[in-house]
Amino acid sequence: MGYAPYSDVEKIALEAERLINSDKFKDKCKASGEDIKVMVERMGNEVGITVAAAMISKYINDASEYVSYTNQIKEAVLDLASDVIPERDVTCQVNVADNIEKGIMYLTITGTSAEAGDDGEVGRGNRSNGLITPCRTMSLEAVCGKNPINHVGKLYNVLSTEMAREIIKRGQGDIIEAHVRLLSQIGRPITDPWVNSIELIPAENVNFDSVKKIAEEVSSEKLNKENFIDLRKRLIAGKVQVF
Repeated sequence: MGYAPYSDVEKIALEAERLINSDKFKDKCKASGEDIKVMVERMGNEVGITVAAAMISKYINDASEYVSYTNQIKEAVLDLASDVIPERDVTCQVNVADNIEKGIMYLTITGTSAEAGDDGEVGRGNRSNGLITPCRTMSLEAVCGKNPINHVGKLYNVLSTEMAREIIKRGQGDIIEAHVRLLSQIGRPITDPWVNSIELIPAENVNFDSVKKIAEEVSSEKLNKENFIDLRKRLIAGKVQVF
């Protein structure tokens, strides 16, 4: 299952995590660990962002420093939101379970929650597009750890997203959304899905046959042998996002 484009909340959720976990931000905010979780909800035009950030204790001398570092995260996310979704009214909260007065803070040694037994087994959490999207149709297939040669649970999830993005790109505004669902069956070649279902939402007054042709062309190109070989190479090289 794949779709394009991202909604506002999907865009800011993904970009916020990437920002906070970037080398550039870590250099500036050394106490920020790598275990970053971003949850976003939208009600009308109001967008609420909640960030859980494991903080590294060796860089924090007291509660005021802890608050300063978490405020850095909050301000960075709000600055990002003003660029990514400027038309939305955005708020951000970081480590909402904290109680500074009682000395309760999200402090870790490693910067991850693994030291508390949270080991994040494959199959739970983020899908292959980097997001957890309960309001979207999504596959629950675990992508990480699967072989990139012929495991359709890995290949089809990545491929369907790439197909949807390419359809949107070629539509040049004539297609508002594209949803691609690929279904495999044991014994069939991976270039020949048992079901290849593409759902399009066209812009107003757009001839549907013209956008349907775009989807058919992209489907034909992406499901050929050469493209699968290229996809395998990109997956092996680590050039494709899988979580």
